[in-house]
Amino acid sequence: MLKSYKTREDFERESQMLRELHGAKNIVQMINVYPLQSIIVCESALYDLEIFLHRQNNIQRQEEKGNIIKDMVSGLLELQKHNIVHVELRPKNIMYFQEKDGHTESWKLIYFDTACFVGSYYSYNAKIKLNYSAPEVVIANEKKIKIKADFAMDMFSFGLILYFLETGYHYWDGENEEKKEEIISTKYLPLRNIGPDHTACYVIKSLLDKSIPHRMTLEGFIVITKVNIRLIIS
Repeated sequence: MLKSYKTREDFERESQMLRELHGAKNIVQMINVYPLQSIIVCESALYDLEIFLHRQNNIQRQEEKGNIIKDMVSGLLELQKHNIVHVELRPKNIMYFQEKDGHTESWKLIYFDTACFVGSYYSYNAKIKLNYSAPEVVIANEKKIKIKADFAMDMFSFGLILYFLETGYHYWDGENEEKKEEIISTKYLPLRNIGPDHTACYVIKSLLDKSIPHRMTLEGFIVITKVNIRLIIS
């Protein structure tokens, strides 16, 4: 996978993040970098999560859900270990990879040209698609203000991805103004179509808490959902 950049800043940011994440599980790996041309070569993926889910019916989606979540959690753990906030976590930025042996398969997080280190400032970025962003990111973009990057940004995005996994629908398409207002208001999101799984409903609601201090953390998610941590970090 070859990626070129319109700005030097984007190239330098992504190359820095990928160097930092070298060898990290469930994170796309950089194979080569060409600074003079502002080009990065990464390992190649087969398809992204959005394309995959649109090809599946509900039964198929539920069967694969556990593997997808386990790999996402593994990738998020790596980001937090390196104090990195992805900022633009969404289905298009989660891709399916198959190793050369043809047997080893995994989902990995990709695209780090808008990523930030925790505590650094995130500022308005016109190229970010906001439909999976945390309310504080949407508001920062709307008002063109700076906010400090925090892991909670990615956890809100993770909640919206879980909603997509459960329902097959995007909560917000990035265009609908009514849905945008639901995202940025201080009220709880009126979640629909999640189904009878009470744990899934509770977890998604907790991840989508508008209050940053009360938003579910990754550690909280692992404890409540009993994701097999040994499989993730082994």
